[in-house]
Amino acid sequence: MTLPPPQRPQYQGQPGQYRPVQQQHVAAQHQTTAPTLGQYIRSDTRTLPGRRAPRWAGRTAFWLGLLAAALLLGETFVAGGPGLFAAVAAPLSVVAVIFALIAIIAGIGRGLGIVGLVFALAGSTLFWSWLERSVG
Repeated sequence: MTLPPPQRPQYQGQPGQYRPVQQQHVAAQHQTTAPTLGQYIRSDTRTLPGRRAPRWAGRTAFWLGLLAAALLLGETFVAGGPGLFAAVAAPLSVVAVIFALIAIIAGIGRGLGIVGLVFALAGSTLFWSWLERSVG
C-alpha cells in the first residue's frame, strides 16, 4: 500500500511572486549514552566534502618511527649492542612520538599515528631500558 504524496500548501497571489519561507527549527536530540571509540573516530571530520582527510602527522610518525626502530633493532641484532645508530635513533623516536601524539589527538592520520607510536617505542632506548627495569 502506498501513501499519496503530501499536499502542496496553497498560496495566495501570483505564481511567480517571491514569498519568504519560514525555517522550521528542530530541537536537538539529547544524547543519553557516550559514543563508542569507533563513533568518536568516525565523527572527527575536519575536511571539506569531496576532499581527502589530511594524514601528514600520521605518515611522519610512521616513517620516523619505522626508521628509528630499524636503526636501533638492526644495530642491536647485528652489532650485539647499541652504538652510533642508537644515538641517532633516540631523537628520531622522540620526534616520532610527538608526531604520533599530534596524529592521534588531532585526528590527522590516526591509524598511521598509532602504528608510528608503536615503532617509535620499539626504536627508543629509553623505552627498552624502562621495560628492562620494570620487568626485570
